[in-house]
Amino acid sequence: MSRRYLNLTALSEALAMMRREFPSPGRAETVPLAEAVGRVTAEPLYAGYSVPVADIAKFDGYAVKSGETRGAQDQQPLPLAGYARVNTGEVLPRPFDAVVMIEDTWNEGGVPRIRKSAAPGQNIRRAGEDVRAGELVLPKGHRIRPFDIGALATYGIDRLAVRSVRVGIVPTGSDLVPLGTAPGPGQTIETNTLMAEAYLAGFGATCRRYGIVPDEPDLIREAVEAAVAENDLVILSAGSSAGTRDFSRDVVEVLGEIVFHGIAVRPGKPVLLANVGGRPVLGMPGYPVAAQTVLREVAGALLAGWGLEPLPGEELDVRLSRRLASDLGFDEFVPVSIGRVDGTCWATPHPRGGGIQMAVVRANGYLHIPAAREGIEAGEEVRVRLTVPPASVARTLVCVGRRDPVLGELGNLLAEAGYHLHCCNASTIGAVLALRAKTCHAATVALPETASAWSDQVLRYLPDVRLLRVPVARTEFGVASAGDLDAGSLASLRVVNRPVAQFLLDAWLDREGIALSPSGVPGDVRVCSALEARESGLRFTSIGYESCDLVIREEFAADEGVAALIEAARSPGFCAYLRAVGRDPGDGAADDVSSA
Repeated sequence: MSRRYLNLTALSEALAMMRREFPSPGRAETVPLAEAVGRVTAEPLYAGYSVPVADIAKFDGYAVKSGETRGAQDQQPLPLAGYARVNTGEVLPRPFDAVVMIEDTWNEGGVPRIRKSAAPGQNIRRAGEDVRAGELVLPKGHRIRPFDIGALATYGIDRLAVRSVRVGIVPTGSDLVPLGTAPGPGQTIETNTLMAEAYLAGFGATCRRYGIVPDEPDLIREAVEAAVAENDLVILSAGSSAGTRDFSRDVVEVLGEIVFHGIAVRPGKPVLLANVGGRPVLGMPGYPVAAQTVLREVAGALLAGWGLEPLPGEELDVRLSRRLASDLGFDEFVPVSIGRVDGTCWATPHPRGGGIQMAVVRANGYLHIPAAREGIEAGEEVRVRLTVPPASVARTLVCVGRRDPVLGELGNLLAEAGYHLHCCNASTIGAVLALRAKTCHAATVALPETASAWSDQVLRYLPDVRLLRVPVARTEFGVASAGDLDAGSLASLRVVNRPVAQFLLDAWLDREGIALSPSGVPGDVRVCSALEARESGLRFTSIGYESCDLVIREEFAADEGVAALIEAARSPGFCAYLRAVGRDPGDGAADDVSSA
């Protein structure tokens, strides 16, 4: 087994090494105009002819000799003597030098009359006004946009040379199965190459995905050799780390030379770059979010250096809603949800980790913590890169707290009103503190329906804030067992408990006068929802309800997006959904629960 990475290369140094090692392949290909969107021009494009090719009428009307219209006035209308009827875009007939719009004339006795004289060139588009033959239309290195296509066609360009970069993407792993296959135990759907192809094609690269290669060094070597022979860049998906089944380094070290193995970036640390026959072979981690970081920060940087361009990503200055710690010496990239709350754009972090794909799916941007920093403080201004159009930030509602599954359906209903619901996980106290700091539109809290829950968990932290409680869903909890169960038998049983139901269980035991000694698991009974007990075929004894609610500052209720959120939570469609999934709708009313 070869030496595994021990010394991590700084991200900036790794990118510099990569650019020095691999200059642009400098190739081009000619493609039909209809296939050129998203591609980058390899050479300047010039107009094949002038547009318009001759003087034409701008509007419907009459072509006239301007000199013959002198003297026309409101009080002294002038009949047109010599004229020609023309339509918009028609070539101006000789010897006329102006056009009078049809709406500036009237007809009397079959003769058009005017009240205002015409100036030479009036309402005429001169030949070459848009572009002249041989004039530069687009420079070299321009990314073709959809609206460029119409102009290029107008100017006589039906084929064009674009920069050509071929990328081969090779998935490795004996545990991988293709999309469309139901994974069994220990198996994983192969998705990284799909993601890589979609992302890199956005640069204008031509991507080819190869078949899944098992964790066999000889098979991986054959796949790499074939891909290197056919592509300018080869990406190996998975196998770049230091596990017993990670063979990427062993293979490329035999075929070529290692440029670096391991960079100081999170997620994405075990990235590998090698030179095989003058071609870069990039090994990226198998964890999806780590792979995304490598694609964006490393592979994307290489393609950009080769003259390709990614889709534009807007940057935005925002404030961080809570402190983010980071290790010194590591460039870290953190997915965030960004929303405008009370006039300020706040970024709320999602969980970090190379395998947490939903954090990226739920986010609408990400921030970069530089290697020279140990973190970012709450309230500090940071620059984020958006993964959505900038306009969507103003229509994003950020909820912090318990991420109950039913909030996804609430987000679906909110989307019909044109808003985006982003739910960021936090404890109840964390959610309430975010609401107090005005860094979110709403806090989502799940509390037992006991007398003290609201005062202990919410109101004590917001003593002077007027609040609205919007019920979302109620869940019945109870004690479930396989056999007969009564309250008296609990004292001798082992109970598997859930933290969310601890208050309910304690309150119920107090009411029943039962002293329960804690013990380890597995147990004889468990605390769960009525739906879980029913689905598992267990006997169920109810101990109470937990309520999932939105808590909103009363001053935010007038915001159109927040009002739409409240309306969606009250809607018949949402209530019907809750009943369908075995949950009880709230009472639908937005209650004032303030302690003030």
